[in-house]
Amino acid sequence: MLVRDYMTRDVVTIAPDARLSDALALMRARHVHRLPVVQNGALVGIVSEKDLLYATPSHEAPMSWVEASAHASAMNVSSVMRTDVITVCTDCPIEMAAAIMADHDIGALPVVERPGSQMIAGIITETDIFGLFVTMLGSRAPGVRASLEINNRKGALASLFNRIVEAGGSVVTVSSFPATSPTRIRIILKVADVSQEALRSLLKPEETVFDLREIGPGHHSSAPGPDSVPGR
Repeated sequence: MLVRDYMTRDVVTIAPDARLSDALALMRARHVHRLPVVQNGALVGIVSEKDLLYATPSHEAPMSWVEASAHASAMNVSSVMRTDVITVCTDCPIEMAAAIMADHDIGALPVVERPGSQMIAGIITETDIFGLFVTMLGSRAPGVRASLEINNRKGALASLFNRIVEAGGSVVTVSSFPATSPTRIRIILKVADVSQEALRSLLKPEETVFDLREIGPGHHSSAPGPDSVPGR
């Protein structure tokens, strides 16, 4: 999964000589919280909603939309934009883009075609990352959701999958996370065509249940099973 597969290609941009009031109006009209600043087709900066609302001579306190719009009529985007823009390339793995956003505490990354390029190809935002997270965990798919801890060894996950398939079920999604012990691994499964109790009966004693619940149409869940019950 690469950035180009999830980025927004129709990027809303603004020129550095645009007034702040125009930038505020554009953000409201297009329902975005940041604008890449582009001059002659090249990325020269980025401006966020927060940058605009804090665009006062003292920079001491935020303004309301009405106050900011009045004050911003005489100021240009170039006066408040950030020029040290962090970008990613279109072929950057999506998890690396998410890590960059988390490490730098930013909500979006302009996307360029290749390292060193200033030609903007898209933008990837925290909303795009959240959407992918929802898809990866199968949040909108009905079935049984199981949060388990299993042995971190070759064949352990394949063994669990085989038992599910032999019982007539199918694995919709699976995600893995580190457990407290390096000999164990935490997984979240979404399974279709197997009931909650049937899935519980398939588990081995060393497969620990942290949460087990049925997710129905419309994302309604049944009451979860007992937490941290080994082999159930």
